[in-house]
Amino acid sequence: MTAFIRYELMSFIRSLKFIPPAVLYLAWIFILYAYKNVPVLSSYGVSSICLYLTMTWIAMVMFSLEVESEKHILFTHLRSKERFLCGKWLTCLIVMVPIMLFAIFFPIITGSFNEGMKGDYYALAFFSHIVFAILGILVGSLFSATFLATRKYAWLSAVFFLVCSLASKALIETLEILKWIVWIFPPVFKIIDHMSNDFIGNMSFWFDNIFVFIYIIFSTFILIYLFLKKEK
Repeated sequence: MTAFIRYELMSFIRSLKFIPPAVLYLAWIFILYAYKNVPVLSSYGVSSICLYLTMTWIAMVMFSLEVESEKHILFTHLRSKERFLCGKWLTCLIVMVPIMLFAIFFPIITGSFNEGMKGDYYALAFFSHIVFAILGILVGSLFSATFLATRKYAWLSAVFFLVCSLASKALIETLEILKWIVWIFPPVFKIIDHMSNDFIGNMSFWFDNIFVFIYIIFSTFILIYLFLKKEK
């Protein structure tokens, strides 16, 4: 698995396909902290959303690195299609680490916040960025590693999926019946809603996080099933 991850990282770097999402994400961060004295948690909420979109893009690129013949050769070497999928996900997470660390520590180094950092701020910053990155990878996998990848408008569908997930709360408030439909989208608003100073003592914060973890686990198993069904 280690050799496969190393191979994927080298292929990703040599393809130069990392440049557009990485440059755009860095530009978002620079623009976000162009002004001083910005609030801590809400700023991290914005950079988490940016990472969510960026990791969806990166995941879709990662799954498009090999043509079908190369993919089947890798299946043979790995002796498991599940290992191929998990290797891709681990590679995406490794790619995520440096850009996440930049998003978290850049405003601290430049003194952009209107208050000092606290331990719980660090905890929520890392938590929100990691969870949003995982959700982005799952969305990217859905539209690049399953039967949806063969559709003509896979990228457009992914964008629509992302927009609906970010606007889920507004959609429910507009039309309550949609609450029975929007649950299929990543529950990003359940994290963003708690990017405030009182999140530690807020019980709904912990219940919402449990729901997010259940969503991630459930979605992971569904994606594995859809991937294996596509690669039969």
